[in-house]
Amino acid sequence: MKPLAVLALLFPLATGVARAASPPLACASLCGEWRLDPAASDKPDQLLDTAFLQFKEPKQRRMHLPDTDNIEALGKAADENALGPILDRPRSRELREELLHVIQQPRSLTLSPDADDIRIAGDGTTSQSVTPGERSARVDRYGSARIDTRWRGSQLAVSEKYDRRNQQETTYVLGSDNTLRVQQVIARPGLPRITLRSVYRRP
Repeated sequence: MKPLAVLALLFPLATGVARAASPPLACASLCGEWRLDPAASDKPDQLLDTAFLQFKEPKQRRMHLPDTDNIEALGKAADENALGPILDRPRSRELREELLHVIQQPRSLTLSPDADDIRIAGDGTTSQSVTPGERSARVDRYGSARIDTRWRGSQLAVSEKYDRRNQQETTYVLGSDNTLRVQQVIARPGLPRITLRSVYRRP
């Protein structure tokens, strides 16, 4: 085989290896170390204060003993009634404690590629690895969450859904001023949607 033919074969192989080793083009603009710009970012406490002005405490309801002679049914109803008032959603204090845990605004944030995954880590928060285009699940004290990660152009979107009323989405995109714009939208029963916008800059 002629030398020029060999070079012609090797060149696309070499460029293909280099391309495979590089992170996705959209990730290249997001990945790296970032520092929060507090002056340009929303204040979580202020957002929660405003949202809870519209919150109404859930109504309590108790189980009623069934009109039956069935001993098993009566015993089950009595056990449930002994647990106390039943609520279909959390009280304001419990919900606020949950949201303070869910709302994440770390002072430092790192996004790094790992093969097909993207690792997101922040100080004081639990790091997570997401795979754009794939669905995963997580079980925590709030239940089972379905997690979907996808690219919307150059924007990375991570959505978490527990059910129709409990869901949240976090998006990451590079602004025109080369800042990392992180937006977290949270939906919880009894509250209007909460949107937290955070701005990060390169250190």
